[in-house]
Amino acid sequence: MRWVTLLGRIGTVILAIGLALLVFSLIPSGAGSQYGWSQPIGPEQYMLEELWVYTPQTGLQISMESTDNVHVYLLGVSPVELDNWRTLLMEAYPDSDPYLEMFIYSHTVPLIFFHEAYPEQTLPNLDDPQTQSMLWNVAVLDKGLQAHPEIILWGPPPGSSFSHELLPADALDIMAVIANPSSNTVEVDWKVKEIASVVAKERAIVAARLLIPIGIVLAIPWLILRKVKKSTF
Repeated sequence: MRWVTLLGRIGTVILAIGLALLVFSLIPSGAGSQYGWSQPIGPEQYMLEELWVYTPQTGLQISMESTDNVHVYLLGVSPVELDNWRTLLMEAYPDSDPYLEMFIYSHTVPLIFFHEAYPEQTLPNLDDPQTQSMLWNVAVLDKGLQAHPEIILWGPPPGSSFSHELLPADALDIMAVIANPSSNTVEVDWKVKEIASVVAKERAIVAARLLIPIGIVLAIPWLILRKVKKSTF
């Protein structure tokens, strides 16, 4: 019965690892730096705030209050995809003005949405209020999200109060978006807190769910054998 003993001991080790991963996944996320801002959003306009690059171990907790119902999204784009979009925009809007290049770099996602919504539209003067109104119109956002649903990490139903914690599955450039579909200006207050996970929670939970049953199955025959041996003495 040596093989039963060997498998049983292996099972107890696997079970211990699975339980340890489960415990780690339940440890509350640690809090890091936090910041916030307030901003009005005009009728049928949206705002996009690029937050940071987050990973499965470093995420964010976001909360928001508004004076009327709004649409809220957290978008996640890989650094490679952002670089591809920036290259496409540089080719679509060739301009020697360094301000345009800086704007493309810092506003890649809304500009790619605008370009895909209006591919034949030449981007006019960015200082023109009419240009800003076109660029940040909710129709542009809607078309962009329809074209790229894969970048939506969180998009709850409309409301005036939101709170959400996000640890992305991969390293992603995270952006927060608020869209005001109403005909009135809406005031919004944002708060963002950086969080850190002991382990990648989702992966730890998946591994624990796999290892714990395997460990139990391997350990049970050994435990039964030990009980039988003790009862015979």
